This record gives sequence, C-alpha cells and structure tokens, in this order.
Amino acid sequence: MEGKKVEQNTKKQVIARGIKRSVAFSNPFNVREVVFYTTPAQLVYETSFDACADSMRSLSAVLPTVAKNTSEMMAVNGAVDHLTNSAVAEIRKEVARIKKIAEDNGIQIERLSYSNSMRYPAKLTCSKASVYLQMILELDELMCLVHSAWFAGFIADDAKASLERQWRRKISGVSAEVQAIAARAFRATIKSRDSDTAKPAAVASDENEFDTTVAPKPAKPKPAKKVPAAIEPAHQSVEVAAAL
Repeated sequence: MEGKKVEQNTKKQVIARGIKRSVAFSNPFNVREVVFYTTPAQLVYETSFDACADSMRSLSAVLPTVAKNTSEMMAVNGAVDHLTNSAVAEIRKEVARIKKIAEDNGIQIERLSYSNSMRYPAKLTCSKASVYLQMILELDELMCLVHSAWFAGFIADDAKASLERQWRRKISGVSAEVQAIAARAFRATIKSRDSDTAKPAAVASDENEFDTTVAPKPAKPKPAKKVPAAIEPAHQSVEVAAAL
C-alpha cells in the first residue's frame, strides 16, 4: 500500500511537470471473466491484482511519455519481465514436481469440487497485467493440485497449509515488487527532469565566474590632505609687513 502511494504521488508530479491537457486521457482496456476455485488464489486476486495492474499500466503507458532515458526504461521493463517470468516458471516447476511424485507412486489425482468458487471481471489495461492475471490462474491450478494430492493422502496436513501460505505470499510479493519498481522508476524520472532544469543556471554561473572581459571595479580616490589655515607661506608675511 505504501509503495502504491509513493508511485501515485511521483507519477502525479511527473505528469504535472509535463504537458497539461484540458481533457482526461482515454485509455484502452479489456475485461476478462475468470474463475478462481481456491482461497489462496482468491485472496491474491482481491488484494494484489488491481494495484499490480495499475503499476504495470503506468510503466507501459505513462513512463514512456515522460522518461527521456530509453536505456533506463528498457532496464525497468526488463526487471518486471524477469520477475513475472521467473514466478510463472517456478509455479509450473512445482506443478510438474507434484505430478511426477504422484505418477511415481501410482497415485491417481482427481479434480475436486469447491464450495465457494468465485468469478471475477478482471480489467486488463496492458499486456503485462494479463501476465500477472495468468500467474494467479496458474497459482489456482497449483493449489487445486495440492488439494487433490492432500485428498489422495501423499501430502500431510501441515505440508498442505505450508504450501498454501508459501505460494500465496510469493505471488502477492510479485505484486509488491512491481509496485516498488514503478515507484523507483518515477522517482528517478523526476530527479532526472529536475537536474536537467538546473543545468542551464549552473552553466551561466560558471561562465560568469571565468569571464575575463569583466572590468575590475575602479579604486576609490584617496581624499586630499587638508592644510591647516594657521600655517601660511613665509613670503606672504614679508609682503604684508612691507605694505605697512
């Protein structure tokens, strides 16, 4: 939540320093109906999806319009892609591991029914948001597999609870990390724009400092010494006496 607030504040500052529009932006989106059967997947969707999707849209649609450094923007997108792709790969690896254990032990895993499956209208505002939604769907599939293995008896009660908690936290953590990446990216953009604004003033100051054509200030003239009125030249006294 704190990371989302930081990102929103920094994003508003970036937009405020850019071009002002008289009308709101018209942003494209798509709505996809999804069903989550397990509680861990439902919790991740309800607590993490909207914030993560908003951050991903900001990185995909807002940041390119205000950022000047293309290499830094590519690095940010690369970090997000690596984060999401790694999480999806780990989920699929865990699914394969459980299926192999069941197959090696001759255990038939059956699909279970759920008492409170939930349907959601997921709003997708960019392609990266659909990646995170797919991640939650695959988390739901993994949890269904864990429950089926638990029903079959080769996953203990404490192991089931531990797996639910571990994977729910992991996928929620992906959302938190994406929000943190977005917040850092917008803060860096603001810092870069501020430094670019300050450069002309700094250059002008340096030019004045090294300008040799500036004339030195004229020295103040020294005041002339006053001669006391009582002191007169000697020849003047002689002329006065002769006249008398």
